[in-house]
Amino acid sequence: MSTNEELTRTFSELDVNDDGQITMTEFLTAMTARGEKITAAEVESIFQDADSDKDGRISLPEFTEAWRRADRP
Repeated sequence: MSTNEELTRTFSELDVNDDGQITMTEFLTAMTARGEKITAAEVESIFQDADSDKDGRISLPEFTEAWRRADRP
């Protein structure tokens, strides 16, 4: 599976209502369902970084860019 396919699959898992956007609530719900322990403050920090247009949601392009930034050394 290519990186783009993996990112799209991961984004889809987080986009619970399948509207093409991840909200903080969706992100927190999905991470909790995966058994991840994450605080609201951590989610806010992630959104501060990833939500480049500051609309309170993360789109696939924003998600992809944030992932790539986080993956750089």
